[in-house]
This record gives sequence, C-alpha cells and structure tokens, in this order.
Amino acid sequence: MNGQTSLSEADNNAFAALSDKIAEKCGEVSVGSSDIAGLLNSVIQSSEEFGQKRADLLETFNRLEQDQRKAADASDEARQLSQQGGQKLAQSIDLIETALGEISSLLELVGTLEQHIVGFAAAFEQVRSSTSQIDEIAEMTGILALNASIEAARAGEQGNSFSVVASEVKALAANTSRATAEINSTVERFAGEANELVQSVKLGAQTSREAESSVGQIEKTVSDVVHVFEEVDRNSEEATRATGQISGQLASASKVIAGFDAAAAQSSQSLGTAHAIAGELEITASEMFDSVVKAGLSPADSAMVEMALQNRDRIKEVTQTAMRAGTLDAGALFDTNYEAIEDSNPVRYKSRLTQWADENWRLLLDEMKRAHPAVSATVCSDMNGFLPTHRTERSLEPTGEKAHDDAYCRNGRIVIGPMTKKAKASEDDYQMAVYRHVGDGSAYKIVRNVYVPLIIDGRRWGDVELAYSI
Repeated sequence: MNGQTSLSEADNNAFAALSDKIAEKCGEVSVGSSDIAGLLNSVIQSSEEFGQKRADLLETFNRLEQDQRKAADASDEARQLSQQGGQKLAQSIDLIETALGEISSLLELVGTLEQHIVGFAAAFEQVRSSTSQIDEIAEMTGILALNASIEAARAGEQGNSFSVVASEVKALAANTSRATAEINSTVERFAGEANELVQSVKLGAQTSREAESSVGQIEKTVSDVVHVFEEVDRNSEEATRATGQISGQLASASKVIAGFDAAAAQSSQSLGTAHAIAGELEITASEMFDSVVKAGLSPADSAMVEMALQNRDRIKEVTQTAMRAGTLDAGALFDTNYEAIEDSNPVRYKSRLTQWADENWRLLLDEMKRAHPAVSATVCSDMNGFLPTHRTERSLEPTGEKAHDDAYCRNGRIVIGPMTKKAKASEDDYQMAVYRHVGDGSAYKIVRNVYVPLIIDGRRWGDVELAYSI
C-alpha cells in the first residue's frame, strides 16, 4: 500500500512537472510567434519608410528630368541666340568697317583742312603786309604831290600844267590811302574770323586724332565680340551634348528605380502576408496558452490569474461604492467622448472619468504593481482600449521628448491590438495572452497578460489587466 501510495505521488509529481513543461512550451511558442510578428511589423514599417524614401527619390529624379529638359531647352535656345547674334554681328561688321573707313577718310580731310586753313591765315598776313606797304607809298606820293603843287605855284603860268598833274597825283594818293584803309579794315575783320576758324580747325584736328585712336579701339572691340560669340557657340554646343548625356543617365536611373519599386512592392506584399500569418500564429499560441492555464496545468500562471481577479474585485468595489455615494455617475463612468489633449505626442485623451480615475483607481494600480515582483504593469482599459488613468510612474508630465513621453505619459492613451480586441470579445471569466510590450517607443519585452472583465451594474465597462513576467 505504501509502495502504491509512493508510486501515485511520483506519478502526480511527474504529471505536475509535465504540466509545467507544457505551459512553459506554450508560453515559449506564444512569445516566439509574438516576437516574430513584432519583427515582421518592424520590417514592414522599415519597408514603408523605405518605400516613402524611394517615392521621394523617384520624385526627385522626375524633378531632375524636368529641370534637365528645361536646361537642355535653355541650352538650345542659347545656342540659337548665339548663332543668330553671330550672324547679325557678321552682317554688322561690314557696315562697321565701312563706317570706320569713312571716318578715317573724314579724319584725313580734317587734317588736310587744317593745313589749308593755316596757309590761308598766312596769306592774310601777307595781304596785311602788302597793304601796309601800299599805304606807305600813297603817303609818300601825297607828299610828293604837295611838293609839286608848291613848285608849280612858284613857276606861275609855266607851272599850270605841272600843277594839274600834281593835283591828279595828290587825288590818286588820297584815293589809294582810302582804298588801303578799307582793305586793312576788311583784312583785319577776316583775320579775326580766320583766327577763330584756325583754332576751331586745330581743335577738330586734335579731336579727330583722338577719334582715330577710338576707331582703332572699336575695331579691336568688334574683333573681341566676334571671338566671344564663337566661344559661346562652342560652349553651348558642349552644354547641349552634356545635357543630352545626363538626360539619358537620368532616364536609365528612373527605369532602375521603377524596376526596384515593383520588386519592393512585391516584397512588401509578401511581408504583409507573413505578418498576417505570424499574427494568426500569435493569437493561436495565446489561445493554446490560455487553454493550458485554464486547464490548471500552470500553477504559477494560475496564481497570477487569482491576483488579477482580486484586483478586479477591489476596483469594482471602489467604483460601486462611489456610484452609491453619488460621487460618480454612470454617464461619467461610461463616457466615450474622448477629448484629445492639446500638443500631446503620442496623442492622449481625457473623458469625464479621467479626474475621478486619477484620484481613486491610480492608488490601487500602484498597490497592485508593488504586490508581486513579477508584475510589470497593471491598468484599467475600457472597451475601446482607453486608459483613463495609469500608475503614478507612468503618468508623468510630458517633456516634449517623444521617447520619454511615450514611456512615462501613458495615461489617457488608447491602446488596442489584436489580442486586446479578442479579450474584450470574450465572455470568459478571464483571458490569457502573450505579447510584446513596447516600453520606450523602440525597445520591448515579452510579457504575459491577464484580462479580467470589469462589470458594473450588469454592464461591462472594460477590463482590469495584469501584465507579468515569470
């Protein structure tokens, strides 16, 4: 009998060990599938981000092609304008050269005119000198005529004829003096005008010499412009060839990106299918884990379930007491008109239940967390996944740093995934799940979770959740 009893105890111990092993393996499968689903989700997110960058790159290439076409058009237009400018300049060169030749001839005429004017001025000086000599002769003739008249008067009748001649000579001398005076006056007037003309011609000659230098500069400038147009034409031709080559390279790159885009789209589709399968596997593994725990095959998990049930009862008692006291009404408890909190990132919300939950549920959540070292989180979430409050350490004031706010400002968040939806659709006393818990927005850990329905006055508000790690 004792041997049979001892054998029975051994069988029981073996069965208990086997049960623990089954529960452990189910948990490992759940964790593994959840981990795979999480990794696939990260890959999908990276693929989506890469797809966006790929789309941005393709758009950049399209803009480059447009700019390249504009550059090619501008290069062609510049080349055409350069050719037209060169043709017009070539036509203008003949006119410019003709005009420059005429200007040179005119400058030579101005130089010749200067020489003639200077000679003309010298001739006036000679006229002035000659009239001066004639005037002196007329004066001497007048003196001689006067002397002849005196001598004729002394001769009496015999000098009458000589007297007549002397009178005529005197008259001739007087007329000569008047004529030379008029000539002198005219010469003086012409001499002044000639002097002004000489000065003007000299100034014009000086200007013409300077103009001659400018003409040479014009010829050099025209020659330089011709060379510039020729250089522009060569550069435009090279630019046209270069833009054509670049356009071809851009077109090839766009084709490569388009082919890669098609491959990436197919890969994204495959990733999406794999993620969906992994998600289904995660749910299936959690269902297996749920069945093992509900079958009583995992005492450690059953102990955590019992703790979650006790937590739910405490939350329920505090809530019903407040409703009976009139400090909380059903309208506030079941309020789903969530109001987004301004400038919150990630987005948080508040409802009519928020303040009361902060003052009454938060203390209980803090105590639940401290009750067992395996507990990692405990929350109350309504049927939409809204967390009206959270533990004190997860309800800090936001700093604006996303990583901090995502980890420590979780009160007011709406968090609902496939496992949470499944739990809220279940009518069992509790629902088990294994999932990836994101901590700071990037790192995560695998936790087990118990969902216990919270029913107030016959109406399900949501669930009291207990997350733990064994």
